Amino acid sequence: MNMKVIFLSCITILVVLVAGCTSTTIKTYRAAGKPAICDGINDNLGHIVVLPETAWRSDQKEPTKRESMALEEIKNAFEDFPCGNLSTPGGIRDYFSWSSKPESEILKQLSNEGVDTIILLRIEELTPNFYLTFSLPILWAGSNEADFSIRVLSVTTGDVLTDMRVRRSTGGPFNIRPAEWSRHELRAALRDVIWMENHGSE
Repeated sequence: MNMKVIFLSCITILVVLVAGCTSTTIKTYRAAGKPAICDGINDNLGHIVVLPETAWRSDQKEPTKRESMALEEIKNAFEDFPCGNLSTPGGIRDYFSWSSKPESEILKQLSNEGVDTIILLRIEELTPNFYLTFSLPILWAGSNEADFSIRVLSVTTGDVLTDMRVRRSTGGPFNIRPAEWSRHELRAALRDVIWMENHGSE
């Protein structure tokens, strides 16, 4: 068997191994409200504003690139939103530091604009992870992660419709995953939060 055949065989084995060792983990911590924004009860939330902000760790690499990537995926996730209207005066705003203001102030401001529901979205992680062990044999693992909190408020009543933190990660042993793949984790996790059908009968 020549070296080219050995090399191709090794690549094939590695691809199969990586594919077989990839899994997705979703952890949701719900403080209040329903497990999804569109839950079959809140059929029409009226005009909706999505206010995103970021809270990167101090050593976050390429925060500007991640902010751009996150905003793109937020827009993708909310496309065809099933239980409200994202047209003017609603919509997905640019990054807004909402956590530095009292919620009552934000509610009053957006009420005056004709908004019915506010979605406060705080992105904390959008990143690849890589782990290496120096035992014999040497092992490595990689994953992509999205970590965010989301809080949905009725402007009229101030009621909390949804309040949760979500962490979604995909990867496993022998994975090397680029940062770009993290965008899928954010989009998929947001779609789970939006659509009740992804939660079964919960």
